[in-house]
Amino acid sequence: MKGRMKKMTMDKYKVIEVIDESALLIDYGLKDGARKGNTLRIIEKGKPVVIDGTNYGTLDAVKEVVEVDVPYENFSLCRKVIYKTENSLNPLASFEKTMRLLRPMNVDKDNASHRELPSISPIEKGDTVLLTNE
Repeated sequence: MKGRMKKMTMDKYKVIEVIDESALLIDYGLKDGARKGNTLRIIEKGKPVVIDGTNYGTLDAVKEVVEVDVPYENFSLCRKVIYKTENSLNPLASFEKTMRLLRPMNVDKDNASHRELPSISPIEKGDTVLLTNE
């Protein structure tokens, strides 16, 4: 399949309103199959990734991953939700945090592409949204 990309279709929606820093309206509603807890990616389309003549798609900037909080008929109220791990028996549990760390990998540095990764801009009305359920 050289030169052709195997298509994986993801449903696309739009941010229709930015309410504030913690709430967005997205045009994905009950009519589209929206359910509380569905996850969506808000993206900015990136540059194509073409390696050895094969187009692998685009390297999109993921602005945010949000969750459907309240689905309505034609849209959903979406929020960024963080799930925190804590031990309820520990009196210091309120100070515990779940952290995500990035560690360097053992790679052949001579083969590294040093491709520029997309920068992430603020979420705006009209941004593209993908249903990912990640």
